[in-house]
Amino acid sequence: MKFRSPSQKDKAEISSHIFTGAISMAGVSVTVIALFRVLKMNTYTYADEILSFNLFILLTSAFLAYTSLRQGRNKKLELVADILFFLGMILMLIVGIIIVYTSY
Repeated sequence: MKFRSPSQKDKAEISSHIFTGAISMAGVSVTVIALFRVLKMNTYTYADEILSFNLFILLTSAFLAYTSLRQGRNKKLELVADILFFLGMILMLIVGIIIVYTSY
């Protein structure tokens, strides 16, 4: 089985997927933070603080992915955007675990 190297089109698609995914996850973070505030949860957790930090990470990832799309072949920006997006997803997982274990 022979592997092919990703073409320029594939790389542009990766940046666009990072961009749209990061913006969507930033919206989810804002929604969950707002729900924490509206519901005034009785248990004190660091979930909303982690989500606020995660929002910053995801918006930075979206900005870098957009810049990578505009510049065409900037591999460094795309790599940093990809790493930040992955970090943001891990933080979302951690927040989900915190919410589940403090709610029940």
